[in-house]
Amino acid sequence: MSIMNTATHNYHAAILCPPGLGHIIPFLELTKKLVSHKKITKLTIFVASIKNNSSKPQIATNIVQSLMKHDLFHIIHIIHLPPIDIPTNTNTGTQLAMLMRELIPHICHEISTMTSPKPTILITDLFGSLVMPIAEKFNMSKLVFFTSNAWNVALTLHTPTLDEVVEGEYTDQKECIQIPGCNPISPCDLFTPLLDRNDRLYHEYLQICEQIRKVDGIFVNTFHELEAKTIVALRSGKISKVPVYPIGPLIREAKKQSCEDENRDYVIDWLDKQEEESVIYVSLGSGYTMSHEQVKDMALGLELSGKKFVWSLTPPSTKAGDDHYLMAGENAESNGIAISQASVSSFPDEFYKIRSKGLVVMDWAPQLEILKHSSTGGFLSHCGWNSILECVSCGVPIVAWPLFADQMMNAEIIAKEIGIGVRLNVTQSANVVGSEEIAKTICKIMDKEDIEGCAMRKRVKELKHIAEKAWSQDGPSFCEMTNAFVRISQTRGV
Repeated sequence: MSIMNTATHNYHAAILCPPGLGHIIPFLELTKKLVSHKKITKLTIFVASIKNNSSKPQIATNIVQSLMKHDLFHIIHIIHLPPIDIPTNTNTGTQLAMLMRELIPHICHEISTMTSPKPTILITDLFGSLVMPIAEKFNMSKLVFFTSNAWNVALTLHTPTLDEVVEGEYTDQKECIQIPGCNPISPCDLFTPLLDRNDRLYHEYLQICEQIRKVDGIFVNTFHELEAKTIVALRSGKISKVPVYPIGPLIREAKKQSCEDENRDYVIDWLDKQEEESVIYVSLGSGYTMSHEQVKDMALGLELSGKKFVWSLTPPSTKAGDDHYLMAGENAESNGIAISQASVSSFPDEFYKIRSKGLVVMDWAPQLEILKHSSTGGFLSHCGWNSILECVSCGVPIVAWPLFADQMMNAEIIAKEIGIGVRLNVTQSANVVGSEEIAKTICKIMDKEDIEGCAMRKRVKELKHIAEKAWSQDGPSFCEMTNAFVRISQTRGV
């Protein structure tokens, strides 16, 4: 069906945009696709935020700036929901679940007071599925957008079954966790909510899984060639009957150079002076704080590898963690500064020894521009799904250091399923990797003489060319989104 045919329906989509940079970026890109490809005639974006989280103004700025360049910007309406006071003495997942429940009356009020046409479709993410009763109240079609991989979609849909048949903790199981038609999952690699069945987060996640089993469709930020086996399994009907639409890769666009991008210029100018594919880019994500021990081992590993590097990080803490995940990126456009301009008194001695051999950027670095640069030959990453998709889209192999959430599963995909990276041997109790392990793995993916490394570089470049065509006119992801709206119009009578 052509674009114009799908646009003849009065699709007023409401999107609930969750906090956390890892969610915000793909949601912005989804919004731009919905608008630019004329899948909807009106779009309302609900922006959620946590009280005392100063990221709200920056999030709003990002949304408006990203969408204003589109000719159809006039069809978009942005509503900032009241900031919700959430206890900070619990984990990130539980905070998100609590936030979503508290938002329900506010969203209902906003929809009730809207003039016609009211929203006909509700699109939200994994944790946002807790607000799906709103869609039932207002007779809206329900779509969930997974900003992670298709394997995680399969796990989510199969979790209620696992809850019934598996006895004891999943992490104590002797065998891998089985999902029909998919690769088995090692118990220690499971999505964070499944690691403790006595924790509140597990019970919240179970309710989320039950809600997702009842939606009208699932968008997932992947494409067929990246996870072919899993996508076939999801469409076999053996896991769930919910239609799944791979619409990736949805990644942010590289920023155009401007007079205000001093930090970006500083990094790119340095890369311009390096040899082709000679630099390893290092970043464990904007929401994660490294421990002193992790920084020490990373510095020693980089030194042993002998490779030039760009390393993006925040000052270390006595204890590593993802406490800042929901606030990550709040100053991403303005506070990234080169190491020479920042206070680094909290860093271990090993950190100072290597500064002359690379470039260290505090807090934020222009990641996509770095990955696109010809001097970049590898990425030592936490394996957030956005970062993996950016690597694929830029043709850069990965050294995987997964830390939390779905990152262990992501690391398995890139190392075992698609063969574009190597997973580091991480000490689970402290998330520590030895310096020799870091150095050896960096060299494996970057050295031209390494046979396995050459195969990885070849494969990721093949996937890059496939990814470039996904959103072309009549490309697979373009068609998947079209099919989703055609199916909604047929089944729900929108």
